[in-house]
Amino acid sequence: MTVTWTAGDPMAQAVDVLVVGAYEGEAVQGAVGTVDQALDGVIERAVRRKEFEAKPRTVWVGPTLGRLPAERVLVVGLGPRAELTVDGVRQAYGQVAQKLEAIKADTVAVGLLGGDVLAAEAVAEAAVEGLLLGGWRYDGFKQKPPERPPVAVTVYVEPLSESVRTRLERGRILAEAANRAREMGCRPANQLTPDDFAREAVERAERAGLAAEVFDEVRLRELGMGGILAVGQGSTHPPRMVVLRYQGGGNRTLALVGKGITFDSGGLSLKPAAGMEEMKYDMLGAAAVLSALEAVAALRPALNVVGILCLAENLPSGSATRPGDVVKTFGGKTIEITNTDAEGRVALADGVGYAVSLGADWIVDAATLTGAAIIVLGHEATALVATDDELARRVETAAARAGERVWRLPVYPEYRELYKSDVADLKNAPGRDAGTITGGLIISEFAGDKPFCHLDIAGTAWRKENALNARFGPTGVPVRTLVHLAFGLAGAD
Repeated sequence: MTVTWTAGDPMAQAVDVLVVGAYEGEAVQGAVGTVDQALDGVIERAVRRKEFEAKPRTVWVGPTLGRLPAERVLVVGLGPRAELTVDGVRQAYGQVAQKLEAIKADTVAVGLLGGDVLAAEAVAEAAVEGLLLGGWRYDGFKQKPPERPPVAVTVYVEPLSESVRTRLERGRILAEAANRAREMGCRPANQLTPDDFAREAVERAERAGLAAEVFDEVRLRELGMGGILAVGQGSTHPPRMVVLRYQGGGNRTLALVGKGITFDSGGLSLKPAAGMEEMKYDMLGAAAVLSALEAVAALRPALNVVGILCLAENLPSGSATRPGDVVKTFGGKTIEITNTDAEGRVALADGVGYAVSLGADWIVDAATLTGAAIIVLGHEATALVATDDELARRVETAAARAGERVWRLPVYPEYRELYKSDVADLKNAPGRDAGTITGGLIISEFAGDKPFCHLDIAGTAWRKENALNARFGPTGVPVRTLVHLAFGLAGAD
């Protein structure tokens, strides 16, 4: 799907599909009323028959029979007017995008749906995000990929002010960044090794104007990063760490640390075979951090941002880390490995410790860390584990702005007792009790006294279909949350 914008009236355009919105429980009026009048009341009759009720994200499609410049009309439900939110607008546009793909639309005209209720600038940003996220598709590696050209959507705004134009462009940057993370997640592990990921990260960083540095296995060993080395030592593809830097000015720095396990078999603590193919998604935290840094570079908040990608492949072999091994991480803290399938926190230990050494003022990690997060929150929210109330509040605000739900879990002192070790500073897998919380707290041990926040995206980084995800697969969470966080900490969001 391609999305452009211009000044003008969408109903005056000779396109394949005209899109208008309707509110639940109201008479057919406004733009949809004008369309209905031209079509002799066909939409009103559909409402009376309950064929279309304008509930959130429902759609109705019909021909115009030459009575309007557009050949077809698509009406999307916005729900009750009084309950419309910016995220509701974003999801409505996402549902529109999916329907446009399904009906094989060619050219499309749409205005600012909900612009009579919410600020035009907010609707503009949400519109482009919803269209690009909802209309995203991955063609994969098929011998004959789909030949159909992308749907071409034009958003018509009258008047098209500079502030609205800025927010339309911002929506594009955020959505395209999220979609790049999704595309990486879809690639099979044989097409995205740790070294492949690192090389692509450097190439994208150079195009975005970011400084980039890669630590190979030799440099990791010199730096004493035994955590990430231990995770990757069973694979023939050695681990990598990538450090990305954006200089936005000032003397405050946000560090974003991403888990990038390009394939997670569980190591010697082998996962069950059923569903293991999904473990190519275990790098989505690092993909999100990379994509967020690109968006930050394009949007330029007045804040320094460092991205640290912890890249490894967790496989069983004669050289793999064993349960019972003790590894020394960057900075000297030791971890007893009681379960090699709890590898993300071990790799992230080095990344978070390195962020501290760089002088970061805030540290946030994103990781597909625990299946327990899905048990607690399903696929509807990211689990948030934080050691600093103010940073947690900032992350919650950023997530709300992005429409990417987070839910903060408690960090009672008793939880820290669970991962004490008899032979090391801590153990990596204390058991099932409070598994998502202890996973986040273990990582927090390497942040020292820095404000720290952990985002467990195991339930939200990939999921089944919803308004912004046309099929099972990666969602792009939490790219947009991380970008909004950078602006929030810069005092500009």
